[in-house]
Amino acid sequence: MKTKIMIVAFATLLLGITSCNKKDRNDNQPAPTSVSASKTSKIKKGEPISFSFSQAPAGSNVLWTVAPASDVQINPSGNSASVLFNNAGSYTVNASYGSLNGSVQIGVIDSIYNPGGGGTPTYQPLTGDQIFITVSKMDSMGITGLGFRFITANKYNCLNHSLLFDNNFSGQDLQVVFNWVYIPSEESCTAGEDYASSGTSWFPVAEGTHGFEVVLDGNTYTGSFVKSGSTFTFTWPYTSGVTVTPLILY
Repeated sequence: MKTKIMIVAFATLLLGITSCNKKDRNDNQPAPTSVSASKTSKIKKGEPISFSFSQAPAGSNVLWTVAPASDVQINPSGNSASVLFNNAGSYTVNASYGSLNGSVQIGVIDSIYNPGGGGTPTYQPLTGDQIFITVSKMDSMGITGLGFRFITANKYNCLNHSLLFDNNFSGQDLQVVFNWVYIPSEESCTAGEDYASSGTSWFPVAEGTHGFEVVLDGNTYTGSFVKSGSTFTFTWPYTSGVTVTPLILY
């Protein structure tokens, strides 16, 4: 009888130790992180959607990416971002800050966004305009990518307009096609004029040479860049039409 009691006691003690160890392991694991979105379904093409990564401090340099990346415009602002989707489909919006990562799934339908629900928005061509591209390096957990910021030389009506473009990836090459500036209907227009701006990101970027082409106002601007380690070197021979700065990122 004593032997049976001792065996039961030992088994109970062992179970308790195993449970504690399991609890300790779970407690030591980082808490799952997530990205919040102002809307996740029935999103219309061109509808601005806000995303937030609350685990990162306000104003921090969060890396925002979207998969698939084609025809997506990302306007990052610290631990938040506004994203425009120009095609219908399912997307994953990702946020990365140090060892913290989060994502959210969203769905875009095949309808065009009209902010006011009334009136008629317009798509103004970029005839005679220029685009200034500012390139920045983005690093996350040892993986390096690029951020592109676009701004026009001309101003457009309505402060809440949007610069529309397409990202066309071909292997490790990128073509950006600038199409129009979306001008909201009169009922939805925020009065004023301003430059049209937007941006996108490419992450990660593989080692080696990459083609980089921009189409604007019927003209094609062709260049390239080389990624060598953490250094990016652009070859871009244009000083007007479409410009790229800086040409070297260390």
